[in-house]
Amino acid sequence: MTNQPFGPEDMARRKKRALAMALILVALAVLFFVTTIVRLGGSVAMRSM
Repeated sequence: MTNQPFGPEDMARRKKRALAMALILVALAVLFFVTTIVRLGGSVAMRSM
């Protein structure tokens, strides 16, 4: 018996789940960014400071 609490199959499953959650988080961040830019209008990026 090994001292590892999780087997290789469990670790692979956890890694896939973590990758999926990371991709979902990035997609939501991009969605919020694009939504904000659209709501503010495209000219916001061009205005002078």
